[in-house]
Amino acid sequence: MKTVSFVTLGCKVNQYDTAVLMDKLPASRYKTVPFTEKADVYVIDTCTVTHKADAEARNYVYRAKRANPEGVVVVTGCYAQVSSEELQGVDGVDYVVGNSDKFTSLLKVIREGKPQTKTRVFRTDIFKEKKKSFESPDIGNFPGRTRAFLKVQDGCNYACSFCIIPRARGRSRSLEAREILKRMEKLSLAGYKEIVLTGIHIASYGRDIGTSFFELIKQIEEAKIVGRVRLTSLDPADFDTELIEFVASSETICPQFHVALQSGDRGVLKRMRRRYTPETFLKLTKSIRVNIPEAAIGSDIMVGFPGETEEEFHNTYNVAQESPLTYFHVFPYSKRKMTTAAVMSDQIHPDIIKDRSKRLRELGSKKKSEFVRSFLGKTFPVLVETNSKGTTPNYISVRLEDPGLKLKNWR
Repeated sequence: MKTVSFVTLGCKVNQYDTAVLMDKLPASRYKTVPFTEKADVYVIDTCTVTHKADAEARNYVYRAKRANPEGVVVVTGCYAQVSSEELQGVDGVDYVVGNSDKFTSLLKVIREGKPQTKTRVFRTDIFKEKKKSFESPDIGNFPGRTRAFLKVQDGCNYACSFCIIPRARGRSRSLEAREILKRMEKLSLAGYKEIVLTGIHIASYGRDIGTSFFELIKQIEEAKIVGRVRLTSLDPADFDTELIEFVASSETICPQFHVALQSGDRGVLKRMRRRYTPETFLKLTKSIRVNIPEAAIGSDIMVGFPGETEEEFHNTYNVAQESPLTYFHVFPYSKRKMTTAAVMSDQIHPDIIKDRSKRLRELGSKKKSEFVRSFLGKTFPVLVETNSKGTTPNYISVRLEDPGLKLKNWR
């Protein structure tokens, strides 16, 4: 029996892609093992949002070769798509498989691949191809999880000046709604109580097939296939109070929104090529709080974008503080090749970025703690994900005091 080890870096879309690959390997012929163990094949599904993500992927290559010098190492995902030439120079990489070939060539490489003296590359230019069809198999099992991810959209048509992801994922394309409902039924029958809808720019869902994300959400609500459906990151430029009010009355959609801010300064947002203003962000998040008082509201905030002054950073800090955000992820700006921001003047010194990131993270920690504490003494249904941990509909993590307690998962 051939042993295969997978590691997934980055977003939920990557996690879905990896789970699909694992699901397609017959259990009678393949056994998945932890990455620390000796395996015949190592598959590294990569992210390339930051330079640290690239470095992490290379580190996993070295770890794989240490675990089994004779093992086959395959690097796939976004880093493989945009930097295949760079990966060919990394000692120990046998195959590079871009996102463009992930569901066509990768399984064959796992089945038939052998150690290579020269790295073999399976990759086409996914961005210039202007691929229009959604290409991702369904899945019946999401290993090690109580909740399942379901990719409904891939790619992005926008060109934020700091972001390389459109070159890694191609243009926006969507899965037909009837197929989404069919895949949700399959996951529900497999026992999953919650499904997380994922995509690269999920708010763009449906534009390529004559529908919209809001229309999809309405169909999902009407179908009521599972007890909980959770949304992932939304662009403030692409949703409004109509969606908020719908979620407020929903019996299925979880009261959690992740609204990408990136910067709270109008000038920085313009240089980033973001399509909204700080005022738009504040209006949306405050509308969420008014319509759904218990909702979790998260965000992504970038620190140290080229040219960011102390005043501009304070504007971001003040927006984050004024908003009803309950948590946010702070990302130090990372220069990415083939992006406009990479060649901008006034790149910010790493020490300044580190200091600003620390201040924002302290604010985020305080807001998260205040949000969680506001629900002390209240009762919520909890989806148990392990023997001792679970999650409320509004994304609060809870720990069971008695790990042996028998609980019936809410549905």
